[in-house]
Amino acid sequence: MRRIIIFGAALAVASLGVGALQAAEEDQVPKRKPGLWEIVTVAPVSGMTKSKVCVGEDDNMVTPENAGDCSKPTITRLNEGLTIDVVCVSKQGKQSISSSFTGDFDTRYHATLKTTFDPPIGGIPHMGVKLDGKYLGPDCEGADSGKN
Repeated sequence: MRRIIIFGAALAVASLGVGALQAAEEDQVPKRKPGLWEIVTVAPVSGMTKSKVCVGEDDNMVTPENAGDCSKPTITRLNEGLTIDVVCVSKQGKQSISSSFTGDFDTRYHATLKTTFDPPIGGIPHMGVKLDGKYLGPDCEGADSGKN
């Protein structure tokens, strides 16, 4: 049961989104180019997984689905990317998520996400996930799931 809960949390964190870094306003979270993306995820619970995800116009990699009530993202620009912090509160507790992103988000991106759980989920107080995304094209045929 513990592994299922942690794996679910890892997948929720891995589903987070961000987009075109160069096109983003200073106070806006950028968006990935809509279409089919290949996402390679490395997480402690699930190891390395590869999936094909259809990204829509309403892309949101910053807040996990079903995370509850989330704060407005705090964006810090870095030399080669950005860091985004957000806190989500639900009846299960609080998730504090800090994500670092690099890439052009039209063809590729890399993300490192660190999440702290309060209270810990299945005895796990925090976890990290790494993502590498590669744009495959505008046609979402072949996606593993619906639009993200």
